[in-house]
Amino acid sequence: MVVFTVSFVLYTLLVVGVGLWSARRAGRSDEEYFLAGRSLGPWIASLSASASSESGWVTLGLVGWAFANGVQAFWILPGSLLGFAFNWFVLAGRMRDIAASDGSVTLPDFLAKRFAERAPVLRIMSVIVILTAMLLYCGAQFAAAGKAFDISFSAISYQGGVLIGAGIVLVYVTLGGFRAACWTDLLQALLMVGVLVLFPLWLLSDGHGASSIREGLARGDASLLRFWPTASGGALIGFLLGSGALGINFGYMGQPHVLVRFMAMRSRRDAAIGGVISITWAALVLSGAVATGIIVRAMAEQGAPWATGMLASGDGEYALVAAAINLAPPLIGGLVLAAILAAICSTADSQLVVASSAVANDIWSRLLDRVHGVNHAVINRITVLAMGIAAVLLVIDEQVTIYEYVLTYGWAILGASFGPQVILAILWKRASWWGCIAGMATGFTVAILWKVMMDNQITIGGTEVQVYNLPLAFTAALVVNIVVSLLFPSKSLSFRA
Repeated sequence: MVVFTVSFVLYTLLVVGVGLWSARRAGRSDEEYFLAGRSLGPWIASLSASASSESGWVTLGLVGWAFANGVQAFWILPGSLLGFAFNWFVLAGRMRDIAASDGSVTLPDFLAKRFAERAPVLRIMSVIVILTAMLLYCGAQFAAAGKAFDISFSAISYQGGVLIGAGIVLVYVTLGGFRAACWTDLLQALLMVGVLVLFPLWLLSDGHGASSIREGLARGDASLLRFWPTASGGALIGFLLGSGALGINFGYMGQPHVLVRFMAMRSRRDAAIGGVISITWAALVLSGAVATGIIVRAMAEQGAPWATGMLASGDGEYALVAAAINLAPPLIGGLVLAAILAAICSTADSQLVVASSAVANDIWSRLLDRVHGVNHAVINRITVLAMGIAAVLLVIDEQVTIYEYVLTYGWAILGASFGPQVILAILWKRASWWGCIAGMATGFTVAILWKVMMDNQITIGGTEVQVYNLPLAFTAALVVNIVVSLLFPSKSLSFRA
């Protein structure tokens, strides 16, 4: 246990040290603090964007999803990789050029300038969406930290883990801003891909080969070995467009913590290289997470004492860390826990930066700071602390299911509110200010109400069909934006093809 703890602590100190090192240039200008001076090359842009989008929902949530659903969990790969490809090969370069041309430093700034906004309606709406979704999203990351520490260290409770995870992130983000988030995310992305590729391979080589896995899964539900869904009609559509298959890709185009990396790239040419790096990284990480969940489920079905408790509780989100503690040498176990924390931190830090920059730039700088001249970095840091504390309070008293909490709240709200609007703003010359406002309001409202009122399901012919709120809200927002833009056209002074 000593080696396990030491390896984890050393990694944590390294991350904080990198964040503090990068803070040296954080306060020179708004563009430097918010976008690292638009200096990101393809490697740091792609890996930091990838790590910030694939959070604790991968190392805990997706592993738990695979534990519960078996080989069908591999359907998450095409859904996610389609989103990665569209972002990098269609949006990234164009968004970078528009942002550099008009001086945008945040997503609300980008949309407001794209439509030459006079009254700050779109800007304020965007900030409200970001603060709402990021609070839920960031809370889920801290809850993931609480779960990871709770099972890893007997002396640390869930609540203590939440506080430790939040504290680590807040230290370097408060001081270093966007540059600190990018450099630490790069380090975390490398650790994530190393652990999630090598650890399942190590499990396979350590007496848990393919035949053993098939035998273990066969002892459980027969559906665990079924890759192709057996549902038909509405149920099949519900599966394919659900959060565990193709439906997840609708969210990638609307994540501000990912899109801001495109705005921070040093040149449009870096987008193609970044896309290849990002897609390769995602394929490896997601495959490793799913494989780990499946292997641990097979071992649980075969009676592994440390894993059977997850069968009884129905909570497989502990699978990766439980396997590391019980099967791996202490040094490897400590690195696995570090990788879980890396996934959590790489998203939480980016979300805090995006949320705080929206307040500092889009509310304080653009709307309020007419006389006082308070340093925008100061406002940013105050907002980081306030958001971090609020996110902790949201989850400190009650554990949440990370997979569902992230994908049906934070991911879905952001994806539906911003995704269609960003796509049309970049690719369609007739997109209008009124259309963007109507589309954003529609996506935000439908994503929340469908989950709260319908719980993402409807009944067709007596059968309950899962209807993920993201594709539904995304489609509604896209249609509304197009219709309103055609009915109420407006000039867009910053358009670039």
